[in-house]
Amino acid sequence: MSFGKRRPKLPRASLRDFSPTALQQGRLARRRDRVARLAVVGLAVVAVSALVYGPGPPFTFRLGERPRRDIRVNVPEFLWLDPIKTTSKRQAEADGVPPSMVNDPTPLRDVAERLDDLVEAVPKAATPEALPDDLRAYWSTIPPTLLDDLRSATSTPDRLKDLRRRLATAFEPLIRDGVLGPSSLTRQEESSRAFLIRTAGQDPSESRTVSLERVLRERMVRPDGSVYADFVAAFESPRLGQGLFAILAEKLAGAPTLTLDERTTAERREEARRRVGDVLVTYKRGEVLVEQDKQIGPEHLILLEKEHETALADLGLDAKIRRAGSIVVLVATLFLLTGVYVARHEPKLASDLKRIALASGLIVAAMATVRLLADQPWNAELVPVAIAAMVLAVAYNPYFALTVTFGLCVLTTMTMGAGIDRFLVLMGGTAAGVLTLDEVRTRTKLIKVGATAAVGYFLLTWAAGLFQDQATGVVLRDSLWRGGWGLMAGFFLGGSLPFVEMSFGIVTGISLLELGDVTHPLLQELVRRAPGTHNHSITVGSIAEAAAERIGADALLVRIGAYFHDIGKMLKPHYFIENVSGAANRHANLAPAMSTLIIIGHVKDGVDLGRQHHLPEPIIDLIEQHHGTTLVEYFYHEATRRSVANPDGAAVLESAFRYPGPKPQTREAAILMVSDCVESASRTLSEPTPARIEGLVRDLIEKRLRDGQFDECGLTLREIGEIRESLIKSIIGIYHVRVRYPEQRTA
Repeated sequence: MSFGKRRPKLPRASLRDFSPTALQQGRLARRRDRVARLAVVGLAVVAVSALVYGPGPPFTFRLGERPRRDIRVNVPEFLWLDPIKTTSKRQAEADGVPPSMVNDPTPLRDVAERLDDLVEAVPKAATPEALPDDLRAYWSTIPPTLLDDLRSATSTPDRLKDLRRRLATAFEPLIRDGVLGPSSLTRQEESSRAFLIRTAGQDPSESRTVSLERVLRERMVRPDGSVYADFVAAFESPRLGQGLFAILAEKLAGAPTLTLDERTTAERREEARRRVGDVLVTYKRGEVLVEQDKQIGPEHLILLEKEHETALADLGLDAKIRRAGSIVVLVATLFLLTGVYVARHEPKLASDLKRIALASGLIVAAMATVRLLADQPWNAELVPVAIAAMVLAVAYNPYFALTVTFGLCVLTTMTMGAGIDRFLVLMGGTAAGVLTLDEVRTRTKLIKVGATAAVGYFLLTWAAGLFQDQATGVVLRDSLWRGGWGLMAGFFLGGSLPFVEMSFGIVTGISLLELGDVTHPLLQELVRRAPGTHNHSITVGSIAEAAAERIGADALLVRIGAYFHDIGKMLKPHYFIENVSGAANRHANLAPAMSTLIIIGHVKDGVDLGRQHHLPEPIIDLIEQHHGTTLVEYFYHEATRRSVANPDGAAVLESAFRYPGPKPQTREAAILMVSDCVESASRTLSEPTPARIEGLVRDLIEKRLRDGQFDECGLTLREIGEIRESLIKSIIGIYHVRVRYPEQRTA
């Protein structure tokens, strides 16, 4: 494993160039940076304004809601295709198309032939027993009066011929129209009163309409029916016709000839539906669409959507410009208010173009997601708001996250066209989650935060719904959706936390605890190569953590940063006194300037090792800043002494004996600097009494304060005093006095 490459020689620190050209270039660079930051914010304002504007004024009504007032038509008029009336009219037209039936008259022709055979056989038989056996079996119930009438009608060949002709005429309507069997129709066709009938082999266009009375056997045999009347009318003697129909009626039940043609029936009915146009209903301005306190049903919602579409289409250019302008002003005002907060309370964010771009991009992404989810009935628009707020709370702090959340909730409410109730639910539930999001040291922390937000959404939805007297079912549905989405936001953020850390250059407690594991390769190598430095780092981490907790800084970051702050020493461990145990001093034969370069070099080596092993940027910053631009005093004074002793020696520049910096940029870096120097210096005390320790700590802190090392870290004098007291207490605890035990006497 490689723990660092040979680095090039570092240039010595030099004084800042204050020439007019340099000053002018500095001013131009700052101006360009300021313009770039403003440009990023301006682009974010334009993008968010466009997302809030969307396709036009939002549609604000939802299924199941109860409006607090009558909802009336707010456009001159609009036409609405009434789907119910259109469907009803088309169905009525389709129902008016009779079923298509195919007639196979073979059974009826067989009956007609049998009856013709009977007519021809009667003149030859004096008694019924004289009839042929097959006729007597087929016509088993011929009354004697009918036989007498048949003998009379067939007494001569001419009369027989005339009767047979009349019989064929009587059967012609029956054979043409057919007979409907008990199972010829499907259940939905049983109510039909007419049929389109065609003979088998004919084209469907040749079908003819026949009423139910002429094909249904129960109605055909009725004396008052048209089939009965037509059959009897075909004979010269009504009595003869009635008698023949009486024996024929018994045979009709067993001779169904009609079959339903389902395909042709469906095609004719579909064609009938297509012939019916849409039924349009006109609504004019002022007509009531939904009455007050009446739930909005599916039909109402369709009407309201149509009215909304008409309003969007009628929106003039001047109205669009006014709406766009007002949205831009509102969005810009929210960004301005957030910017004022950032300028006053988050100066590092305000001066960092990358951080501004990330925060602005997160806001734009959240609003874009809100726009995508705005038309969905799942109340999912709170998910991007909750996730954006939690990300900002993790990346920066809950107070900045709440400031941005306020703006996001206002913009989301505008995008949805909702009222104050939606804003309160969004803001309250999200704030509940953000305020519980402090330090993320466990995987379950974000799930608990999501659960807290879910409870907030759930309770506030019920409060707002009951206050507005909404239907219980609607409130229950919305509260469950929102509670579920709040919980899912916590799970989503937990899964995406590594990407958040990488994007925003932050490190959470989870990652810090993983870094602090003693099995980390860098720490293992530090123990092996520089055990004294490792012991020093552990002690610095302990006292620095206590000092950070005293002033409310990130104690975990300071402790883990202390573990790694001197990893650069492992490349040349024997040039550092804590790793020398009785060996010769390697600096004895080196010039002070060379020794200074070696001592200073451990910072650069540590940064290189940190980047090679992908340590988070906050840890690398602590490595780089833990010495600031302090003076390597021992070698500086040695060089000065040698220069004074040598008249021909060159003047000693103090800047050549200072660390390259930068000075501590955060409170955590300043705490690590002080803890590092205090722990090292305390080991030089021959008698570490509390008074000497206190004096040492005070002198070291005041020296760095006068040297300007705390100018850029944001520490106040009160906090410096708190750090001093904490370090004094910790060092005294390390060098505590033990009771001297009496010497044991040997036996």
